[in-house]
Amino acid sequence: MIKTILPIKYSILFIVFCSCIVSSCRSSEQSITEENNTPFNVVVNLVSAGNQPETFRKTASSDQKNISDNEIQKFTVPLDETTDITATLSPKIENKKNLATTRAVTELEDDIRYKVAVYDSSGNFVDEKTFTYKQDDTGFQLEGNQNYTFVAYSVNSTSTVPTVSNTPRTLATDRLNNVNGDLMYFKTNMTVSSSGTNYLDIILKHLYSQITTKLDARQVGAISLVENATIGPTNNSANLSLGTGSLTYNSSPGAVTPVTNFQPLNTEVVTSAPTLLISNTTETARLNIGRIVVGGIPRDNYRLSNLKITPGVQYNLNLRLGPCRENNTPFHFSTMNARPVTFSVPATDFGYVIDIPTMSRSFMLDINGTRIARQEIYFHSEPYGPDRQNIRFTDGTAWGRNGIPDISDMTGDIGKPLIRIVVNRDGVVSMFGSKTPLGDLYPIEAINDNRFNTVSLNRTGNNTFLASQHNISLTFMSGFVTGQRTTPCAP
Repeated sequence: MIKTILPIKYSILFIVFCSCIVSSCRSSEQSITEENNTPFNVVVNLVSAGNQPETFRKTASSDQKNISDNEIQKFTVPLDETTDITATLSPKIENKKNLATTRAVTELEDDIRYKVAVYDSSGNFVDEKTFTYKQDDTGFQLEGNQNYTFVAYSVNSTSTVPTVSNTPRTLATDRLNNVNGDLMYFKTNMTVSSSGTNYLDIILKHLYSQITTKLDARQVGAISLVENATIGPTNNSANLSLGTGSLTYNSSPGAVTPVTNFQPLNTEVVTSAPTLLISNTTETARLNIGRIVVGGIPRDNYRLSNLKITPGVQYNLNLRLGPCRENNTPFHFSTMNARPVTFSVPATDFGYVIDIPTMSRSFMLDINGTRIARQEIYFHSEPYGPDRQNIRFTDGTAWGRNGIPDISDMTGDIGKPLIRIVVNRDGVVSMFGSKTPLGDLYPIEAINDNRFNTVSLNRTGNNTFLASQHNISLTFMSGFVTGQRTTPCAP
């Protein structure tokens, strides 16, 4: 009998001992503590940020290229007489590995700060804490077997996070006021279990729109300047109800948001920094670009209207310049002492660019027997005989005035001319000039009864050019004629 009882007693003791060890291990694993060593039962885990409403997720396939056509907006708007811009506005879709379908999620930067507020089933405020993404591993100690509402919010910043200022605090009354940062929001209900650890996974949703603008001038020319670009209308800020997630926009009539930091300049493709748009507009958004310089030629006041922007959606706005073109070998010419020079240049289907890096007071250019302007183009501020200044910049400034040297006192170079003449495929003439040696080019207009003519261009064979100057003291001029032809655009 003793032999039978003893093994049973030892077996029971061994089972109890093992149970204690297992219980101790589980307790150690789950008893993550805060700085005050108080165990918590709700662990907060910020997963990512969502950048699109559910309607976009449902229509997007697992391939980013297959976004619904209804979500992609496409426009073609002239930039000038020779160049168009095809604008494509499409929702930004992020493909994340190990996801069955495409999700509109973005990885947050490390150390982003966010707050989580907790409310009981009656909407009463319970607790709130500030967390730092990938830094804190803390949570809440809440009463078990109770239902709570969790609200998380952030402005995607490593230094600041909004604050609820109203008192007393309730889910129905709590709000964030005058938020002008990248506002993100999350809300969920969860019943907290009284046993074990509860995990709160947070995916913050962007509430404001964000647009990244790309200018693509491949096979057109390098982009050296983009200035005074804006998008709007917009508001300065908005107020967020934590209970409903609804926004109240703080009206700012006529307000627009700058589109900035296009990089890298002096290349054929430049991309802006993401632009935040605080607006509930879906019909009237517009993009304005005050000036863009492509291939050394400035274009002013580009406008793209009727962009449909959905709040909370991140977009890519691709602006593709065209038609694509390529240059023929430049033809060099020069003249001195008022001796005209005649030369022939092969025909093209896109027109010509004539650069003049050095010249004296005036010049004239004929193409196939038609002068490019009604009168000799005279640049000097001081008249000479019947000639007087009949050309100036479109901003009203002119050579020999407004602190700009006389044109004969400056020298340009290949790619940095004093004067650039553009003759498009229809024979329409436009001119650009520099205010400093080797400087940027600005649009020019004819004045004092002068005007530009339209010339006739041959599409086959050659076009005949005649460069001449009035005999005004010492005369000289040199230049390059470059024919341009269209070519298929690379994908």
